[in-house]
Amino acid sequence: MALTQEQELALDDLVRLAHQSGPAAEPAQPDWLQTWLGISRQEVRDTVLGLLDKKDALEGRLLDWVEANPLDASLEFLGVASWLFYQAEKDLNPKIHSYIDAFYYISTCASVGYADIFAVTQTGRVIAALVMIVGPAMATRSLDRPNTSHSQKEK
Repeated sequence: MALTQEQELALDDLVRLAHQSGPAAEPAQPDWLQTWLGISRQEVRDTVLGLLDKKDALEGRLLDWVEANPLDASLEFLGVASWLFYQAEKDLNPKIHSYIDAFYYISTCASVGYADIFAVTQTGRVIAALVMIVGPAMATRSLDRPNTSHSQKEK
């Protein structure tokens, strides 16, 4: 695959910066994201800021749903986390042979925190850590009766 002239200039700039000593100077090509990926820094910034603007509303909706459906939320959270953990570990972790192995490990992360399985990948460790942070709170609430005021709003 041949590089475009713009990509070659950006690569030359990168090599020049790598050989400079001291603080890196601003490259001649102002936007490497645009050059290499076809999306500008401004577009990335605008997208991230747009998502952050929606964060509070999405978080509120998620928490309302979890409060109205605690058992469903817990099972779905554990199911998705288990699938992600399985995908991260399946070919690298000698103790992960099936989705059930991953589910066993993730469910213990959400409750007692003990298993004879351990994450071996960085991705697996991040997933396990998130489950260890959120899981106990969800497990505590999972057998509570749903909040009827939220359930009636959804109907």
